[in-house]
Amino acid sequence: SPWVALALVLTWLVVAALFRYSSLSALIASAMCPLYVWLLLGRWPYVVLSIVMGGLLVWRHRSNIEKLLAGKESRIGQT
Repeated sequence: SPWVALALVLTWLVVAALFRYSSLSALIASAMCPLYVWLLLGRWPYVVLSIVMGGLLVWRHRSNIEKLLAGKESRIGQT
């Protein structure tokens, strides 16, 4: 859905602008995805699929999550 995609991109941009962490932006956008899918599409199979995909994203970002928690993750624009 283009509306879900737009909501996710806007979420990513807002979080990135506020905190300047790309990985945090991706994690929060993926956490919001099931809610956006439910609100905009109302189709439970897609909600479940977005939860599974969000779980995969968290698994793939586990090293970034550790860095975020330790305060060692680099910020957007930081060299």
